[in-house]
Parts: sequence; C-alpha cells; structure tokens
Amino acid sequence: MSPRMFAPSAAVALLAVGLLACSDDPLAPTPPASGASSPAAAVAAAATYSVKDLGTLGGTSAMANSINDQGGIVGWSERADGRVHAFLYRAGKMQDLGALAGGRSEALAINNSDVIVGSSTAASGASRAVRWQNGRITNLGTLGGRNSAATAINDLGVIAGWSETAAGKTHAFVYRDGVMQDLGTLGGDWSEASGINRAGKIVGSSSTASGVDHPFSWKDGVMKDLGTHGHIEGAAAQDINTKGQIAVILGPFPDAVGEELDGNFASIFYQAGWTSLGAAEPTIELLAINNDGTVVGWGEDLRDDTFRQRAWVATPGQLDLLPALTPDGVDEVHANDINSFGTIVGSSTEVNGNYTGADHAVLWRRQ
Repeated sequence: MSPRMFAPSAAVALLAVGLLACSDDPLAPTPPASGASSPAAAVAAAATYSVKDLGTLGGTSAMANSINDQGGIVGWSERADGRVHAFLYRAGKMQDLGALAGGRSEALAINNSDVIVGSSTAASGASRAVRWQNGRITNLGTLGGRNSAATAINDLGVIAGWSETAAGKTHAFVYRDGVMQDLGTLGGDWSEASGINRAGKIVGSSSTASGVDHPFSWKDGVMKDLGTHGHIEGAAAQDINTKGQIAVILGPFPDAVGEELDGNFASIFYQAGWTSLGAAEPTIELLAINNDGTVVGWGEDLRDDTFRQRAWVATPGQLDLLPALTPDGVDEVHANDINSFGTIVGSSTEVNGNYTGADHAVLWRRQ
C-alpha cells in the first residue's frame, strides 16, 4: 500500500489516523458470508494473531506490500543474484513477476482481479509506473518527466500514483483507458496519490501555496483539501476504503511544537466529528484501511535505545500489537496492508541475538 511514507515531524510523535467517511460508492460490497472472519470483531475481542514467513525469491530480504480478498500477496524480494524483483505470493509459492529492462521492480498494490501495479526501472535507469496483467508487464509512462510509480489500483482497473512532469515537479495521477491524467496540486509544487476506492475516489497528499502538506481527495476532476483539524507541520492521506473512509496522518498541534507531544496524532473523522485512536508507540506510520474500517501500520519509540519497530492493527477504542518472527527486542515489524477478511501483510526482521538481520515478507492471521 503505501510506498511514500509520511515522515513524523519530530523524534517523539503520536499516531495520527483520520478516517473521513463519505459513503460515495453505490456498489459497496455486502458483509462477509456467515463464518468469515470480520476484522472489526476480531480487534474488539483483543485477538491474537499467528505470523507466517513467506520467504524470498532466493535472496536475503523481502517485503509484502498489498493483499487482495482472494489472498494474493504482492511486494518485492531480493533474488539469489542480488536483484530486487516484484513478486506474487499465492498458495504457498512466491512467483517472480519480472521487470523492465532496467532490472529492478516492486509491486505496490493488487486488486481483486489479480491486476498488479508498482514500479520498475527502464533501460535508462528511470523508475516507471508499471502494471502486471495476464503475465505481462506494461510501462505506463509518465506525465512528461523521468520517473513515476503506480501506488494503487481499484477493482475496475483504474490506477493512481505519482509522476514527474516535464517541468520536473511531482504530481499525482490517475491512469485509465491508456491515458495518464495529471491531478494537479492544492496550490503547491507537488502531490502524490496513495489510494483509490471502487468509486474512483483518489486520496493522497499535496503541498499548498503556503508550502504545508495537506491530505486531499480527488473525484471527477475536483481535488478537495481535507484540512488538518487544527494540526500543523503537514498531513497525508494514505488509503481509502469502499465506504469512503480515509486513513490520514496528521501533524502536531501548534502549541505542541518543540514540546514532548510535538508529533503525529490519531483520530477518526466522521460526519464532521473526530475521534482519537491512541497509539502503540510515540512515532507511528499508518498505511492501510480495509472495508470494515480497521487500520494497520507500525510504530517506534525513539526514546527506547532498542529501536523496536512494532506492527499494530486498530479500530476506534482497540489496538493490538502483531507478533514478530522472533521475540527479540530489536525486531523491526511493519504491517503494510489488510484485506476485507482481516488478513494482514508486511515484514518482520529475522533476529539472531543482538544482531538485526534481513527483512522477510510475512502474513498475519487471526487465531
């Protein structure tokens, strides 16, 4: 899910999650069938999760970025020759998706039709937005500049991402019917798209005329500034679900700058009201939201000299930590995406004694 993580503004920060509900999709799916796992119910019950190592393509490191409702998982992995390639993991097997002529690729999102998007290096060395479909990789091009990346795709095959323009600026884009459209900005120099739902609503972040980053939503040619709810130092919309709920990272309040609480905050916005989510650690990254409104990410307390990075899953009023591959205090564990049935993917570091080893792609399931 999100390749351009929003950096906290200070060493000590709090999680910021905004869930902006708009209910703009008339094709919203029905709830899971009887007996299916509901992530919202799972979290409310203080669920425990198992963790599974998905392995690599023969190299030392890998990361899972996205999972669909059929259990298809995509991400990147090192190969035995040291190159980094995108992968699709299904039914216990990790498949190399290949790359453009430049030899490097990363899969960032997969939809429920197994269409995959991400980025790959071209022969020139430039990064290009790409799509994998029916075993073929397609270069989606750019907005006139050198580099681009596709970060999200909905079930209708509409793609969102970012690209450099001919002027050298970075702008969010939507790609449909073979055409890449510039979404513009909120008045500043740059914008990036990070999520898209079935209705075609796109979310991301953009600089404003004053130079501050704000979260935005875009639909039918109109980019809307979601605001910062009184916070400053920037904000970013990371993901959007079918209901129209948007996962957002917000900066600190003005009077907290330079103080202990100079950092990011968590809340849910619904019908003009905000509800705080709390945090697992003072420094937080929020990366994905599913159709039940369950969010996942990871946190770090920079005041702790073990530098643990711990993955979490949360709904309003409940937050659970996800287990690492090895129970050692120097683990780095990241949750990057969650599907409609509460299955979570990300990465966890192998740990031997006090040595922090390589990241492995992992999957978490509720027990």
